Amino acid sequence: MHRFFYILPVVTAVVLFFYYPDTDGWWEYPVMVAVCELLLYLCINRAGKTEEYLSGFATNVQHHNPWVERQEYEETYTDSKGETKTRTEVRYVKHPDEWLLELNTGKVTIIDSSVYDYYVSLWGTPMQWIDPPHVNCVSGGGGQLYVWDRVYEHALTQTYKGLYENYVQNSNSIFRAERVSAKSAEASGLVDYPSFSLRFLEQDAIIVSPSLKMSVPAAAQFKLQLFNAFYGAPSQIHVFVILFAAEKGIGTALKQRSWWKGGNKNEFTICLGLEPGSMSVKWCKAFSWCDIPRMETALESWFIANPKLDFDELCMWLRSNVSLWKRKEFKDFKYLGTSLSTGRLVLMGLLAVALCVGMWYIAFDSGW
Repeated sequence: MHRFFYILPVVTAVVLFFYYPDTDGWWEYPVMVAVCELLLYLCINRAGKTEEYLSGFATNVQHHNPWVERQEYEETYTDSKGETKTRTEVRYVKHPDEWLLELNTGKVTIIDSSVYDYYVSLWGTPMQWIDPPHVNCVSGGGGQLYVWDRVYEHALTQTYKGLYENYVQNSNSIFRAERVSAKSAEASGLVDYPSFSLRFLEQDAIIVSPSLKMSVPAAAQFKLQLFNAFYGAPSQIHVFVILFAAEKGIGTALKQRSWWKGGNKNEFTICLGLEPGSMSVKWCKAFSWCDIPRMETALESWFIANPKLDFDELCMWLRSNVSLWKRKEFKDFKYLGTSLSTGRLVLMGLLAVALCVGMWYIAFDSGW
């Protein structure tokens, strides 16, 4: 359907050409079409992507000192004779302190000074002077950098969003997940993806269903966040653990998979059914997009032999068996083509119409 939107600017240009057959300015029509097609392509390409969750650990934290930047800009003015002229002016812009962390994945994130101070104290590594590349710096600048002390438990982890082409999610193929209504999801105790907390650096890796009245210790969350941070990039994996009331039945895991539309390409989601008031695992069902579910099968067998949930042991098992994981290549679904959700399809349609209206406006306003 979205391919139809690419036709609209062409049709609009043809109609305008018949209304305003300007032989001298004929080249302006293909230019307008090219600009509209480019904007549509960029917007549709972005709308066709899905968010995934990626994790990493900080290799260092940095403090950039305040600095002053010299900027030149053009200013228009009217002289004493009433003539309009331009002149070059100079202004000085003050940039404040900035605190950053750099992940093993190369991502750099702005952080609070309190986060910086905490990890500088925790790591206790020597300070390194740095000279950040500030363009047109006339004063100030420089900074300090502290590297991670390489103690596993001292790592600063971060989860952030990435984008990828999900050919399955909105397709009409057999791979698309079954639709689950919000009412059915609430009745089954299904969960949404967790929001970000801890100064927007992290999200919970262990999620508790509303059907199960319990809380997860922060230490347990951190252990799984560490796994995601250290194994996420090299193994292309991101683990979620979802805890349900055992009485909901193992079929709840299948509904959860549908609610998350199959999950993202890098996700290994572990659904566990617990007896209320205990850590006894009555059932386990894991899901992912892997072609061969070796890790899922191995984990389900492990919980049969080890029915008491211990997050330390679970994380040890994940580290020992991550070699079983092989992420599904979503380019295998490329033959399905890009499909947009209904909401995004409407937005792209409105954008196409707005661009065509803009072409008409330009034509009328310029008096072609």
